[in-house]
Amino acid sequence: LAARRIDGAEQFFTRANDFGYSKNPDETFGFWNKDSVLADVVWVIRNFRPDVIIMRFPTTGEGGHGHHTASAILALEAFDAAADPTRFPEQLVYVSTWQAKRLFWNTFNFGDNNTTSPDQLTIDVGGFNPLMGMSYGEIAAISRSMHKSQGFGSAKNRGSMIEYFKPIKGESA
Repeated sequence: LAARRIDGAEQFFTRANDFGYSKNPDETFGFWNKDSVLADVVWVIRNFRPDVIIMRFPTTGEGGHGHHTASAILALEAFDAAADPTRFPEQLVYVSTWQAKRLFWNTFNFGDNNTTSPDQLTIDVGGFNPLMGMSYGEIAAISRSMHKSQGFGSAKNRGSMIEYFKPIKGESA
């Protein structure tokens, strides 16, 4: 929440417990009730109604640990489930179905694991926000440094920062 006070983003929560390191999504789903957490994600999509959903991690495991992979699996399933009136119909008393236009995976190049490629959608996220007096890289660095329990922060960046996005589902950009 301290990070959200810096970057102004909205944060949503599920019933998924952060129980420590998990080696794979099966282990994670052993602690989480997958259907309950999926219902929470579908609720957020139906309520917030995003046009684009971006997964930070892949469904295939390159993202580090089981929580990361599980979050991607849930996002992939929720993309379709949010538009399906037969999935979690009890929610439809309060919200309607929603189909996001597209789902992307924000690929990465960390160490020797490069999942980016020239055919992916690229966006320069290094722009300067004159109202805040900082670049988006600086805002992100300050925000990320608020994750005290994770034991990391990052240096402030100004200038071009290219991010890569692999289309997963939905309309092409």
